[in-house]
Amino acid sequence: METSSFDLLYLETDPRTGQPSACLYLKPAGRPDYRGIDGKMLVTAPGLSFLELDAEIRHLHAELDEVRARAKKKFYQAEAAAMAAV
Repeated sequence: METSSFDLLYLETDPRTGQPSACLYLKPAGRPDYRGIDGKMLVTAPGLSFLELDAEIRHLHAELDEVRARAKKKFYQAEAAAMAAV
């Protein structure tokens, strides 16, 4: 199964602001040379400074840790139920 990956979209000059901007987006699986701007699935808001982008990345880490914890709990519950049924 191919999955998407995160990538950085950095613009030296954002047409909306005239300032540099950056955001994270999901890069389609199987397309390592994907460079299109339109149609990207953004993960963070565009136009972030480095400090704002860094905070967004730390927030994503926290969200992923929470998802991992929920998944672990579900799998262990299913394993315990299967063992109890034996």
